[in-house]
Amino acid sequence: MHKKLILLLFLISFAAQSQNFVTGTIVAENEDLDWVALYQLIGSKQIFIKNETLENGKFSIEIPAHSPKGMYRLRYKMDNTSFVDFLHTNENIDLELNASNPSETIHFLTSEENILYANYIKETNELKQQLNFIQYSSFKLQTEDEKNTAAKLYEIYFYKYAASQKLFEESSSGLLANLFINSSKKYYAQNIIETPQEYLNSEKKHFFDFIDFSNETLINSTFISQTILDYVFYFNVSDDVEVQNSLYKNAINTIFEKFTENPNLEKEIITTLLFAFAENENLLLVDFLYENYYAKLPSNYKDDTEIDALLDNLKLVVGRKAPDFNWEENGTAKSLYDLNNAEIYVLVFWSSSCSHCIDEVPKLYAYTENKANMHVVDIALENDSIEFEKYNQKFKKWSHVLGLGKWENPIAKNYKIVSTPTYFILNADKKIIAKPELLEDVKAYFGD
Repeated sequence: MHKKLILLLFLISFAAQSQNFVTGTIVAENEDLDWVALYQLIGSKQIFIKNETLENGKFSIEIPAHSPKGMYRLRYKMDNTSFVDFLHTNENIDLELNASNPSETIHFLTSEENILYANYIKETNELKQQLNFIQYSSFKLQTEDEKNTAAKLYEIYFYKYAASQKLFEESSSGLLANLFINSSKKYYAQNIIETPQEYLNSEKKHFFDFIDFSNETLINSTFISQTILDYVFYFNVSDDVEVQNSLYKNAINTIFEKFTENPNLEKEIITTLLFAFAENENLLLVDFLYENYYAKLPSNYKDDTEIDALLDNLKLVVGRKAPDFNWEENGTAKSLYDLNNAEIYVLVFWSSSCSHCIDEVPKLYAYTENKANMHVVDIALENDSIEFEKYNQKFKKWSHVLGLGKWENPIAKNYKIVSTPTYFILNADKKIIAKPELLEDVKAYFGD
């Protein structure tokens, strides 16, 4: 009996120790927050774990037993800024933050790992900012006295940063935070670099000096992905679009040279960059990444469903060839791609049940009626053909497409139509060159 009691107490104790909670308070000014959700970060993916209701800004979420150590995320709104990341290593975590500025206001009340890492980020970032400011400012200095003063100040902060970095590395020995602290180390030349070009060359050369691209924990965090995004977009700025895209390509090629034997990491970085360039609607770089890197991945590392969805979202951006579609007009089969009677094509999705369309579409006809180099294809989203036939008689010079089923019509769905009228302007090759919102925007595009 005594042994059974000891065993029972041991099991209860073990169960208690295996359960960890992340609790906290989220202060929200001028907005109501209802929930907070916990995710595990695995490369570019956020794996949902659970969510809880916020009560007066407070929450408590149990981290499932046996959850792997690593980086996790708390999200309280579905946007790109309303979240905080933290390290999980079988510790209870208590934190507080201001929802309007989470990264700057996050404060860990418990968890040795997170308190140490947060203090490291705060202290070393301040020192890095000072070093960067002195370095940038030095390029504008004229006199020897100014340069000497800057050199001495730079030296002071150089040694302060080195000492701080070393202290945190030693203090975090044996902790998960140590990996991220070592990886966050930044190379600084011991003396001020004299020219901007030399400085840029040094930054590029040493940017990845302290990152272990084979470390699975780093791969399964956002650290490497974010560092690579910083590298690609921080060093590649030009007013000339062609030059900038060339810089992007060179940076991407440089990055992938660093992990040619790690398809898992390569896949994560390709995905991260694809989404970044897709968000900016940079089709040239999306296609470059897809054709030169994603398409060459081993098949078992591809997530075609995810990438196909990304590419599908880009099929209607300016620069893409508009999706083809077919219709029948006066007994003749026609398609968008077969049209060759103009230099400019205007697609207008409209409906006879849309009062705004009834006002605007006849005005569009009057505007385009005598423009010889322009042809309009009107796609009427209707439940029947009655009103469609009436308007065909009025818009004699246009091509008419009857889109039965309205919003569920295949053409409307393929063009992601959610309101009418919706306009697309195409060139002779049927590439989208503009997506004006109103008739006045159509006219403005042509300088009228």
